[in-house]
Amino acid sequence: MAFHSQFKDEDAATIACGCAVLPIRTTCRGPAPSLTAGKEDIIDEVLFFFKANVLFRNFEVRGSADRLLVYLTLYVTECLKRVEAAPSKADAVRALNNMALESFAIPGDASFTLGPYFPTPENRQEADFVRSYFRQLREETGRRVVEKCYIDGETRVPSKWWTSLSKRRFMNKAL
Repeated sequence: MAFHSQFKDEDAATIACGCAVLPIRTTCRGPAPSLTAGKEDIIDEVLFFFKANVLFRNFEVRGSADRLLVYLTLYVTECLKRVEAAPSKADAVRALNNMALESFAIPGDASFTLGPYFPTPENRQEADFVRSYFRQLREETGRRVVEKCYIDGETRVPSKWWTSLSKRRFMNKAL
């Protein structure tokens, strides 16, 4: 059985496109509320449960935080593919920053692979909010993936434990 998010709808500052807008620890600019240092956020939870969850082909979405967990799990898989292809830590940081900032699909777009799990935005303002929230999450998630992959100050070779998981397809989907 897959691991679900410990965050509940009450923890969210707001709900946008059926997705919880949860506070995160970040230095990246964006609409997410900031979280005090030392507390676990949704990105920590995704990275902690990543190995277990990525092995599952089915995942029951139980709440708005689970939608975010699914999206970020798929995004971490894409990050690991880029880290694996990067020759050094600096190149991996550059590749993940570029990937976070490039254009991407959001709920309501025809190319959004998780369409059945996310309701479409009600208006343009909600769509813009979700896009900026996802961009902030993507930037911070990429930064933390690099920290996990290049441990002990090693800058040449990423952790094989993490990069081996890039070949797995969570829910048989990709972003």
